[in-house]
Amino acid sequence: MKNVISIFFLIILVGCSKTEKAEIPQGKMVDILYDLTVSSSARSTANRRDTIQYVVDYKQILKKHGIDSLKFVKAQKIYQQDPDVYAVIYDSVNKRIQKKLEEVRATEPDKEEEKLRPLMNVKDFKSLRRNKE
Repeated sequence: MKNVISIFFLIILVGCSKTEKAEIPQGKMVDILYDLTVSSSARSTANRRDTIQYVVDYKQILKKHGIDSLKFVKAQKIYQQDPDVYAVIYDSVNKRIQKKLEEVRATEPDKEEEKLRPLMNVKDFKSLRRNKE
């Protein structure tokens, strides 16, 4: 009888200590979180009048990566249980965003922007107007 009880407790102990493994690998999780972060940032600046934004819904991002929202939420909960792994994931996302930001800042402005600048500034226009009078 004691053997049966000890085996039963051993089975329960092993069953409870089993850790779940996320269905989404860390690298893919970094890609998904990067895309979601960029999309979220675009959404927050979309109200500005002087910008053109292409806002992507989070469902489209998850679809692009071939997962559904349930898998994403489960994977995120599993990664949150291990703070060290979760920190590595978010550090990777942050580094990727910083790298992209540096790339954008390093590019030269388009020649189209120069074409859009006015040919005359306001002072030239006022002086031209005075000369006509």
